[in-house]
Amino acid sequence: MRNFRNYDALNVTFAPDCNVIVGENAQGKTNLLEAIVYLSSARSPRARAEKELISFGKSECSIKANAFARNRDFLLEIALAAGRRRKILINKVPVKKGSDLSDVLGAVYFCPEDLLLIRDGAAARRKFMDDALCQLRARYAQALSDYHRAYEHKTRILRDSEEYPSLLDTLPEFDLRMAQSGAVIIYYRARFCERLKEYAGVAHRECSGGREELGVEYQ
Repeated sequence: MRNFRNYDALNVTFAPDCNVIVGENAQGKTNLLEAIVYLSSARSPRARAEKELISFGKSECSIKANAFARNRDFLLEIALAAGRRRKILINKVPVKKGSDLSDVLGAVYFCPEDLLLIRDGAAARRKFMDDALCQLRARYAQALSDYHRAYEHKTRILRDSEEYPSLLDTLPEFDLRMAQSGAVIIYYRARFCERLKEYAGVAHRECSGGREELGVEYQ
């Protein structure tokens, strides 16, 4: 990778089984893990905006990785540049959706902040589900993208409607788009919680010695 977070340039070769990353504090261990996760889904588990991923004082960054999946080799690439749309390539072929990366490289990222899922508000739990489902289901990733796009259009319409009242005539179209995408999102989130309850319930019973039951419900 190049110009990613605190790295000017870094080349790493991982062992096929287990890898342990050690080092002093603030040297970039978590940044390296973030790069792997970002390359698997085009979604950062830490950054609120993609410009945060570009090294300070730089205008662009890139991440590349060779991966072996589905009995073949893949080259995954993401390039970010300030003020321009990101570029995602698989075997040098441009792709539009970050979920295409997940079909090649899957990643599970766990950090201490994940414990805040219990204490924080609903937004943190929605983000947790979004990050997981965008890797698991391409249709969910597309629906989530469509929903946010329609929401942004609707927000601009409401903002500019005082100056251009005729814009309000287009609101029903965006309401319909949001309802359709939202229905897909709700369906997958509810199914996700059902499956999570099965696995998490078993794990929690083992941890509590059978004294407690863990419930998971999507509302």
